[in-house]
Parts: sequence; structure tokens; C-alpha cells
Amino acid sequence: MSAQLLELLQKQYPEVGNLLLSAAPALLASANLTRVPAGAHLFREAERCRHFMWLLEGTVRVFKHSQGGREITLYRVEPGELCVLSLQSLLGDEGFPAEAVAETELYGLTLEQHHFDNAIDDSREFRRYLLKVLSRRIGDVMQLISDVTFQRLDLRLACILGQLFERSGGEPLKITHARLARELGTTREMISRILKEFEYQQCIQLSRGEIHLVSREGLNWFSRT
Repeated sequence: MSAQLLELLQKQYPEVGNLLLSAAPALLASANLTRVPAGAHLFREAERCRHFMWLLEGTVRVFKHSQGGREITLYRVEPGELCVLSLQSLLGDEGFPAEAVAETELYGLTLEQHHFDNAIDDSREFRRYLLKVLSRRIGDVMQLISDVTFQRLDLRLACILGQLFERSGGEPLKITHARLARELGTTREMISRILKEFEYQQCIQLSRGEIHLVSREGLNWFSRT
């Protein structure tokens, strides 16, 4: 592994430098550089996960289909994070219980399953590292369950719009109502209805394929009610 690549890995995953390098240097030597094009399926439901990945660049969306054809985003994996469902599949030798798609081009380091299994057996530090990741992600999934179960849809939509406008610096969002519906596990009609209410309350302005921010304070009010 090149010094530049090792530096990038340690920057994105500080635990690797703190816990893993001294304990299992052979593990990093067995890792392979991997590129995945945007839009590619990493996993389909019930497929077995055969690789462990440290993601260095890009974003993975992990989502679930309902029997009625709806989607809901479970979480995203970005550099510095691990996919908890792929860990479940690797550790339990089970099928992946959702789907995972590369939202952007991915660049990362992957381990074949036999190298991953050897690291589990040989390195206490690696086992503790994975347990820490699993505990953090379980908290994220529990928060998602709580939001879906107890929070109103308009509140959840206001929250996600606020996050997207924060990332865009207040610039218009090029996003469809159908995509927002997939994010939140509902229908396009429900999203359109709530967005119309936000527009009526002068929080946003709708145009074809875009959502414009009018009042951040107004949108924040919806997310708090």
C-alpha cells in the first residue's frame, strides 16, 4: 500500500491508525483498491456480501422496498463509515436484508471474505473496532425506526429539506417529489401535498424539478412542531 493511500485511509478512518496498524498490518496488505461506477448495485436483497470495504470516496445509499413498491432510505454510507448490514451479512453468513446502490462513483479498499474472517480470528483490536461501528449504526437505525413510527410526515419532510438546503448553501434543490417519497417511505402524492402546504405557508417555492428556499425560519418551525 502506498504512503499516500495509507494517509488517506487513516484520515477517513482514524481508528485504523490507532488500533489496526500495529495489530494487523498484514490485513491492510491484503486489501484491494476498488472503483465502482455511479448507479451500480453493490447488493440486491438476499445476496451474500463477500467483501468488506473501507470507503474512501463517494456515497452509498442503503434502502428497503415494501411489498407495495415503496422505498425508504435506511441510511447512507460515506467515507469514514462502514455499512452495518454488510457487516451483518459477513459475520452471520446471511443474505443482505436490503439494497445498496452507489449514488456517486466509489473508491475504496476492499477485503475478500477469507481475509476478513482471518482478521476477526486473529485481531482483538479489529473485533473491538467492528463492535464500536455496529453499536453506533444500531443507534442510527433505532432513530430511524423512532422517526418513522412517532414523527409526522410533514415534520420528517421539513427536516430532510432543511438538511438538503444546508448542504446546498440555500441554493435551489434539484430534486423530484418522487425521490423525496423514496427517501421517506411514502407516496409521491403525499409529498406533493405537503410541499404545497409548505409553499402556501411561504417556506418554499416550487418549480419544475426544483425547490427554492423562501424562509428557513418557516421551514424550521415545521420541523419543530
